[in-house]
Amino acid sequence: MRRRRFMLAASALAAPFAGLPGCGGGGGSDNNPPAPVPPSDVVLTLPKDMYLHLGAPTEWWWHIGTLRAGNRTFGFEINAASFAKDGLGFSQIMLSDVATQSHYQRTAPFFPPFLYNPETWAESSPSKPWYARLGDADNVLSGIEVTEGGNGYATPPLVLVTGGGGIGALAAAVVDGGRVTTILLVSPGIGYTSTPTVTLVGGGGSGASAKAYHSYVHMSAAASDPTKNMKVKALLVDQATGKPITFDLTLSQQGRPFFVWGTGINPDGEGSTVQTRNYYFSLNRLAASGTIDIAGEKHSVSGVTWMDHEYGAFGTSANPVKWFLQDMQLDNGVCISNYATLAQGQAPKLDVRTASQCTVQNAEGDIWFVDSFVTPIGSTWTSESGTTYFLQFRVEIPSFNATLLVTSLVPNQAFNGVYEGVANARGTFQFRDVSGTAWNEQAL
Repeated sequence: MRRRRFMLAASALAAPFAGLPGCGGGGGSDNNPPAPVPPSDVVLTLPKDMYLHLGAPTEWWWHIGTLRAGNRTFGFEINAASFAKDGLGFSQIMLSDVATQSHYQRTAPFFPPFLYNPETWAESSPSKPWYARLGDADNVLSGIEVTEGGNGYATPPLVLVTGGGGIGALAAAVVDGGRVTTILLVSPGIGYTSTPTVTLVGGGGSGASAKAYHSYVHMSAAASDPTKNMKVKALLVDQATGKPITFDLTLSQQGRPFFVWGTGINPDGEGSTVQTRNYYFSLNRLAASGTIDIAGEKHSVSGVTWMDHEYGAFGTSANPVKWFLQDMQLDNGVCISNYATLAQGQAPKLDVRTASQCTVQNAEGDIWFVDSFVTPIGSTWTSESGTTYFLQFRVEIPSFNATLLVTSLVPNQAFNGVYEGVANARGTFQFRDVSGTAWNEQAL
């Protein structure tokens, strides 16, 4: 992926606010928001709903946010997900280093029966310590990626895994159009203490190659309150550079959890089961500390981060959900999650204002679900695949006389067809100047 510098002068950052209602102390009629959603309307119960929901077609625990080591700023994502409806689990791990404008990432699929079981990959019983795990920290074989597809393959070549000190690895190649496109690791074997060698043999073609990689996500916490002292450990080996990056974090929620839509259940769904409805809450004020190691360069980090736990019905392969979202943690104690979903074939356009919806939580824990507007503005960045992403959004929340700019801190933060990026926020909320950390997410 190509990288370029992205810098905005203070005057350019401030320009989009000029003349907007609700900014700089003018343009609003009052300072009284609507009534918050009554806590009795929340359909989720913690700690029970922190645990795995058996039978849910999708479920994930998704950590994002801003961590700092002195004056060094990092954005990170650690996601462990089950798409039982599609028969696999997967992890997504990324790190954005703002100082060097670098982005590291790895998406790792995990297939049944040895790498993923939809009923045991995470703990489902609230009487037991909570965990979610994909990959093995000790067995240094988690997946195999194709480095060259070759040509002329009439049948899938055999995949030979040798070396590394282990035994029992089993993998299968997939061929499309005479090229090797994918290698499925069926069994990771045991005892691999170093990265094994992968060789492709036969199939009638030539030129294909592949390499093994190690990746894992382990999350755990005590049964008494899994929102406190959560341990999150993860490893990615960057897909582009091969750099290993490890995370060792401890996180504890401060205050009331953030129930998306005010209730924790998608108001647009039908029914009340995990097979038909989407459920969603966040731990939006996680006091975080620990270490990040970038190829041997270790940083002690801290910050206030965000975790989404979402489960239930979430799109289909025939009708996937497309969206763009901005999460914010403001210095007045307010947290915001603003999103807009896109119809099939629809795409956001630069400088075009779109209706969106917004969950707002104040410092005391009250939650609102209100209408909003979002406008992509300013610079864009285009990935190698040709998708153009927006680096800045203006979010307007009339109920709170709020206008906020969410700006990515690194342009290149896309992987696997989704943009996930560390950002900052600044603007006004109830006529007062605010700023804070933010997240820019786009699935287009």
